[in-house]
Amino acid sequence: MDSLIDIGIILAYVMLFVAFTSLLIFPVISLVKGNVKNPRGTLLGVGILVIVLIITYIISPAEQSAFYTKMHVSAQTSKWVGAGLLSTYIIATGFIVITLYTVVARWFK
Repeated sequence: MDSLIDIGIILAYVMLFVAFTSLLIFPVISLVKGNVKNPRGTLLGVGILVIVLIITYIISPAEQSAFYTKMHVSAQTSKWVGAGLLSTYIIATGFIVITLYTVVARWFK
């Protein structure tokens, strides 16, 4: 059973690496081809994502509770987990707010 979990984690890391790589490479390719308007929005989105990740990493606590000690999780890993959770909450909330704004804005057009 542990080998299946390991394979799943490795696959998740590979997919995450491919996603981040494509997120950074495709706007550069589009800029080289001469399409300036589209990559600007993409690079702005990447910049906002990086800012959110930096802020959540700074404000996330590096706590070492009994559960983390039992699971052999260091304080640094706890900080990364907290940053990932906080950034997920912030990004999800942002998408919900944007969706609601779009729906309400269409009512008044």
